[in-house]
Amino acid sequence: MPAEKIGSSGEKAKRGAAFGLLVVVALAALAACVIDTRRGPEHDDPAAWTWNAPISAPATVFVRNTNGSIEVKPATGGNVEVTADMKWRRGDPKHDITFKTVSTANGVVVCAVWNDGTCTEGKYETKKPGFSIGPFTQGTDASVNFTVYVPTGVKVDVMTINGSIGAAVTAPVKARTINGAIRVATSVGPVDAETVHGNVDVRMTTLSGDGPVRARSVAGSVAAYLPQKFDGSVLMESELGSVVSDFPGTMAKDSDKKFTATVGSGSRTVDIGTVTGSAALHKLKPDGTVAAP
Repeated sequence: MPAEKIGSSGEKAKRGAAFGLLVVVALAALAACVIDTRRGPEHDDPAAWTWNAPISAPATVFVRNTNGSIEVKPATGGNVEVTADMKWRRGDPKHDITFKTVSTANGVVVCAVWNDGTCTEGKYETKKPGFSIGPFTQGTDASVNFTVYVPTGVKVDVMTINGSIGAAVTAPVKARTINGAIRVATSVGPVDAETVHGNVDVRMTTLSGDGPVRARSVAGSVAAYLPQKFDGSVLMESELGSVVSDFPGTMAKDSDKKFTATVGSGSRTVDIGTVTGSAALHKLKPDGTVAAP
């Protein structure tokens, strides 16, 4: 049986079905996070919850959220420090939302839990936030925006459903959201970042271990900035947008939407892709500035 050409109708159908399923899942999740802004003034408690504890490399800080952003910054000492800023127009978030911390062999897990749920390293479940349909309301419409300070060398694993993610750290990062942009800058990668609706920008001045570099979106542009010298097998693609690389490689036959390259030994997976936006791979200098192509 002949091999299927890159960009053929069969391959596009498979990818279209997979992305279609992601969009359906995203819409279902977002339906649980709709905030009705018509009901009263906005309230803000910038320090609704605070927590800190000692932690050191090579441990990981896991943060799980449902409705709200996560921002990670470098700590000045040896403690992880977490602050939750809650904003709401309806209900009582202090009644409906609890914060949990769980210590594990790999680090610590921090969760915002609506009503009831599970907060572990491998499982995060929470009942949907409050909703408002016409005159009918239930629970709070609050969002929780986390600010997390992590010590040098501590890894980061963060996830939210409705909200952006930002990180400026010194260790590998994993980031997931459904509705929101992801921005990560680290002195030590890799970075594994994925969203459904939003742009992705990941920057690594060095790479450790052999984990994959990923920058993925469905509706948004993606860009990965990697050291000028690294070992990786690159796959970069966009269904509808442009594809640009500072590293030499090969465009697929009959298509300018799929790029592959082997850099150095090719030992690490580098996966960059989107459906509706552009995809880019750039060189980064050791000082964090963008290198010439």
